[in-house]
Amino acid sequence: MPKDLTLNEVRVMAVRAGLTRLTDEHLQQLLRATQTARQRRVALPTESLTPADEPSHVFRLDGCEDR
Repeated sequence: MPKDLTLNEVRVMAVRAGLTRLTDEHLQQLLRATQTARQRRVALPTESLTPADEPSHVFRLDGCEDR
């Protein structure tokens, strides 16, 4: 499991992504979300996955039921 992030590391990550106007509250939310995403990623069994297992996102506009 990756080491725990600090608030300062999240701040640097946000600046690199162009998120320069985040408040400390926003940074705390980003920290929690990043930690949760990393924990979930570690828990997923990915050894047997192939590119064909990548989920596809299919969108349909209203009124297009004939497809």
